[in-house]
Amino acid sequence: MAAPRFEVVLTVADAIAILVRPMPGGRAERDQIAQTALREATQRDDLSIYRRPSERPALRAPYHELGVSLSHRGDLLLAGFAPNNAVGVDIEIEDINGFDPAAFAADHFSPKEAAALATLDSTAALEVCYRLWVAKEAALKISGRGIFDGLDEPDLAAQLNLLRTDGATIHLGGGSRLPPIALAVTRLSNTADQSVYCALARDMR
Repeated sequence: MAAPRFEVVLTVADAIAILVRPMPGGRAERDQIAQTALREATQRDDLSIYRRPSERPALRAPYHELGVSLSHRGDLLLAGFAPNNAVGVDIEIEDINGFDPAAFAADHFSPKEAAALATLDSTAALEVCYRLWVAKEAALKISGRGIFDGLDEPDLAAQLNLLRTDGATIHLGGGSRLPPIALAVTRLSNTADQSVYCALARDMR
């Protein structure tokens, strides 16, 4: 298999997120591509990805079992890694055809986040909605349950300015579903002139 093309798009402490353009294929092939790319990016030949009974990706010893996270949309794959802590990543490709960020926020985000987003013009609201979306999904993957219980936590209403700064690290205290975490978000462009949003979260315990 040819070496996958990748770039490091985010770092948080010792965690990294790499964006990979994988070959078409199923989950097993994506896992292999992610493993190859992460090994090259980290210079760690002993990094080995497998799937838990829940189908969640995990790492074999000597690394933290939940020190890997994968997310894909279209032909893009985001892979996150930290050697000693749980990580989460998420990637979304902007939908500019009929997506209503204010309605999405009202349905899925915290009341304060939805209220803040409702004050923005349509362009800014779209961007902030996607940044919140990927940040929350990445953070909640650390919990082991993902978004099963909804997207209201973590509440990032007070961190919107940092959230809109590409690569800025946001530190959050623990909540009812999350330990203390640090996270970062970035926006990229793809060949279809749509924005691509990526987030990386790391357990800071």
